[in-house]
Amino acid sequence: MKKQSLRLRARPVTLVLLALTVSGCANLGTQVEPGLPKTAAYPKDQAIVMLLPTAAEGRLGEAVDAIQSGYNAALARDPDHSRKPAMEDTSLDALAAFETAAGASPPPLIIGPLLKKNVNAVAEARSEQSPPMLALNEANRSQAGIYQFALAPEDEAKTAAQIINDLSESQTGSLKTAIVYPRADDWGERMRTAFVAALDDAPVAEIPYTAGGAGDLRDQVSGADIVFMVARPNDAATVYEGLGGGDAGMPVIATSHAADSKADAADKAGLFYVDVPWLVDQEMAREYIARSPSKPKSAHTKGELGRLYAMGIDAYYLGGLVANGGRAPSAPLALPAGMTGDLKFTTTGRLMSRRLVLGRIGEGGATGLAAAEDIAAAAEAKAAAKAGESGAADGSNEADGSNDADEA
Repeated sequence: MKKQSLRLRARPVTLVLLALTVSGCANLGTQVEPGLPKTAAYPKDQAIVMLLPTAAEGRLGEAVDAIQSGYNAALARDPDHSRKPAMEDTSLDALAAFETAAGASPPPLIIGPLLKKNVNAVAEARSEQSPPMLALNEANRSQAGIYQFALAPEDEAKTAAQIINDLSESQTGSLKTAIVYPRADDWGERMRTAFVAALDDAPVAEIPYTAGGAGDLRDQVSGADIVFMVARPNDAATVYEGLGGGDAGMPVIATSHAADSKADAADKAGLFYVDVPWLVDQEMAREYIARSPSKPKSAHTKGELGRLYAMGIDAYYLGGLVANGGRAPSAPLALPAGMTGDLKFTTTGRLMSRRLVLGRIGEGGATGLAAAEDIAAAAEAKAAAKAGESGAADGSNEADGSNDADEA
């Protein structure tokens, strides 16, 4: 952990840009092309059972459809595997669905359940003889044979912190960071906690705001080089405006929600955000779709349903890794170029890290892939502007002093 904290100056940031250009920025949130395996390499004749609430309606039903669609799209692309999974509905009794799947012969790979309460129930009911499982949510504890794949929102905060940490390591001193987050909001507090814990140096300011009325926040973040903005879709534009918007003079990194609302997208031009590669790297997504036998629904290429569609794609490839790893893997499982991020699991099945990618909202509200040097360039512009203001103020003071002397 760094002990020194320095304000960015124009020259150090230029060195940051050079360092990032030389070393490459793939580790700072970019994914140039699809990096998923050509095949998931499932064992021959591997049986698969998915535990999902297939009878659900409304938002949950849409979520299930998105995950199934993403999984089936990945299956259709795999030249070495065409066995569709059997389905067990968990809508009424998740334990009964699990027991039916676990009792099948030969033992299948189980993918699911989706709801956290069902994952916990199944985890408690499992035995050492239970077949391996890729759960689509987190359980309260780890258990051998269960890999827990969840799209935790805290991963966005951790990714933003890591991007800032990586930039700080590329120069002689650390960046000063501020965070703004919604007041009296459990999600906002969880994001704040995750961000602060992952950041190498403590933020210079932690500023809660009232949803729907953030107001002017510029003075409160004036001591920072970078701001991490936690905001829901309906608040993102107004909070960004409160920070100065496109004229903020410093880079602002937001959660994925900032890019979900298209109605006010033009008001968020210049805003950085972190999200899953499927939604940020549009060139990669287009290439993936072009090579796929089936095309995703429009709803599966944006927002929450897009993230769940990407989860279904990754679940297919992770399933192959789990099926080959068995009940007691000797090495951590990883999917380094997943559609939901760079995924790494511990040997106990916990999702150790999910590194997302960096995007930016452009003029007119268009979104696209960004890189760490774009943040460095924005910080450099702020540093240069700040230095210019300071120089102008010093010159003004000197002039005032000479006038006073003449009058004396």
